[in-house]
Amino acid sequence: MMKIGILVPLMLLLPPVLCEWPGLRHTKYIWYSRRSTWSEAQYYCRVHHTDLVTIKDKVENIDFFHGRGWLGLYRADSTSVWKWSRGDQIANFTIWRADDPDLNENCAYKHSPKLEWCSDFCSARHSFMCYEERLVLVKEKKTWEDALVHCRALEAVEPTLPADSYQNHRYDLATILTADDLSFAQEKAQEATTDEVWTGLRYMADRWLWIGGEVQIDNYGCVNQRLCGALLKNGTDFFRMRNCRERKSFFCYKKP
Repeated sequence: MMKIGILVPLMLLLPPVLCEWPGLRHTKYIWYSRRSTWSEAQYYCRVHHTDLVTIKDKVENIDFFHGRGWLGLYRADSTSVWKWSRGDQIANFTIWRADDPDLNENCAYKHSPKLEWCSDFCSARHSFMCYEERLVLVKEKKTWEDALVHCRALEAVEPTLPADSYQNHRYDLATILTADDLSFAQEKAQEATTDEVWTGLRYMADRWLWIGGEVQIDNYGCVNQRLCGALLKNGTDFFRMRNCRERKSFFCYKKP
């Protein structure tokens, strides 16, 4: 069984332009002042960024002390659990204003500067907060090549052209270049529906290459051209070489 170690040292592998690699943990938050319904805000965030903001715990909520507008928190009706828009994850942390949430209000927003959240009718209009993450886990199972097509279709660089047209894609199968990237990817992989997650690693031109062209440090010589690299959810071997036709969850990432 083939395995691949993490890329160390990077200076031996990467061209100088990648010395400013921003890392996969990088997340950007964007506030929009225009007043929109919750669904309108969700749609805009998903088209132009990743989704409406998710606040997972007390520490993150403090970071959003001055944030205001719609959050990604909603419920289907008064008898349903509260979920986050991104991935429909059940909200394990909430911090409501006194008397909220109202029985008939199914979407959440916050004022600034406040820590507590408020409920409102989803048809109400508020400003909103989007976030943009570099590493995106797709739980759907696909072959490596189908996963590549999926990632490249997520967002176009030039909106007037198809995202899958030549070099017009903002996203690609993920390249994992540093120890911190690897640690973060394994954390996110815990939510995958498969034990291994496709990455942008593949054997091409007698070398193991990341989809962006970076060379993998380990060299296993001549192997089956149809092998691709999958990240293990657990363990210290990190990667496994698998038949590219196997169907797995996969990582997309926003290119630098």
